[in-house]
Amino acid sequence: MRTIYMMNAVVYLMLHGIIWVSLSRYRSHSRHVALWSGSGIVSAAGVVFLGSEGVMPDWVVAVCGQVLMALGNYGRQHALHALHGPVSRTWILVQAAFNLLYLLINGALFLAGASHQLMMLVFFAFYSISVLEFFRVGQLLRLQRGSAGTPSIQWSGLVLSVTLGIKGLSLWAGWGAVGLYDAAWDQWVLFGGQFLGISLMNFGFMQMLVHQFQQQRAQAEHDLLVQREQTARAEQQSMDLTDLLREREEMIRQLTLSNKTAGMGALVSGIAHEVNQPLTTIVLKSELVESYLADPPDLQEARRLCGLIREDTHRAGGMIRTLRSMFAMGRGGFGQLDFVELLHAVTDIVRSKVERLGIVVSQNLPATLRMTGDPTQLQQVVLNLLNNAIQAISKANPSAPALGLTCTLQDGWIELRVQDNGCGIDPELREDVFALFKSARGRDMGVGLWLSTSVVQSHGGTLDFESAPGQGTVFVLRLPARVDAVYG
Repeated sequence: MRTIYMMNAVVYLMLHGIIWVSLSRYRSHSRHVALWSGSGIVSAAGVVFLGSEGVMPDWVVAVCGQVLMALGNYGRQHALHALHGPVSRTWILVQAAFNLLYLLINGALFLAGASHQLMMLVFFAFYSISVLEFFRVGQLLRLQRGSAGTPSIQWSGLVLSVTLGIKGLSLWAGWGAVGLYDAAWDQWVLFGGQFLGISLMNFGFMQMLVHQFQQQRAQAEHDLLVQREQTARAEQQSMDLTDLLREREEMIRQLTLSNKTAGMGALVSGIAHEVNQPLTTIVLKSELVESYLADPPDLQEARRLCGLIREDTHRAGGMIRTLRSMFAMGRGGFGQLDFVELLHAVTDIVRSKVERLGIVVSQNLPATLRMTGDPTQLQQVVLNLLNNAIQAISKANPSAPALGLTCTLQDGWIELRVQDNGCGIDPELREDVFALFKSARGRDMGVGLWLSTSVVQSHGGTLDFESAPGQGTVFVLRLPARVDAVYG
């Protein structure tokens, strides 16, 4: 029977050692494996001490054997609970108190000189209750994870509890062996239950861990697949965004050309009207000169008419030069420019229109302001602001129509204020002023101010406005100036 005790210890040592060697490489559960295997080895040492009765002193067998067995049993239960989740503080305290109470009772019986039968009865009664914890934990794990190893854990708890209970009952009733090494039927039941229960327990623990490893691997593969899909989706979205940005730039370019074409159409129409007047007078005055050169000639009147023809010619030539200067500035692309010169060129374009409408234009401009930008795009922005101001004034028809341009240099920023005393902007339409395809004027496409904002932003500037219905509007354009900008 002593040999069977030692064989039981070898089974403990072998099974738990195999688990430690086989599963400790899995880092995610290495702590659980170490706790389980270490506790099993501690239990094996406890069995060795219990099997050394008569070889070692009784107090060594009683103290070391009982303490090591209790620690090993508690450690394996803790390892199983850790697989279920974080072990609660309540469970740790209750189990520790339960094991400590048993050890104190056993120690008190030993010191009181209690009979061997009574101490063994307490031993088997305690462990037949304690090992039921394996059944309970196995049930929790089965409900939570559904692992194939949980039934083995449950059956191991039942087998150990039943065989330990049978041994305790036989001791109490006097049906079996009383001595630790007596050969009897209940001893064979006890050791058979130990071999079977420990084997089922370790087999179930190994199955559970392998099942969890497989789940983790499948989850890791799934996460990797999801990550790859997200990466591919992100790359596709990046490509789509790049295409959208490219389309946006192309749309801005096309709208710039469209807006410039519309502006040029209005400009050419106005210039054609203004140029047509001096050309018409040149023709009429030329006919009068011919008549005054008849016989007898009136040379004084002919000279006067020739002077008038010369003035009309200069007037028409000035308009053509203004148009040529504008197209010369509009080659496109960023470069150095004088913003004040650009303002003069644009105001010359609308001069005939404001004079025809009787609008008084006041200008407060410095001598020069240098900056870097696209003259064509900036010219369209200013022209759009002036045309909007002229239309607002024409719509309101004030008694003293006025349009003001003020340009200043403030902290490295060029600030242009275009102010009119027109109809103003309705508060309900303020949010849509810079929106695409939204306009307070039904015949417009609502592109001008949206496009102007895009151009200004591409130059690193801002475009804003202040308006009061019935009192007029002030558009404020701010652009970064060059470091060597001159203000005077």
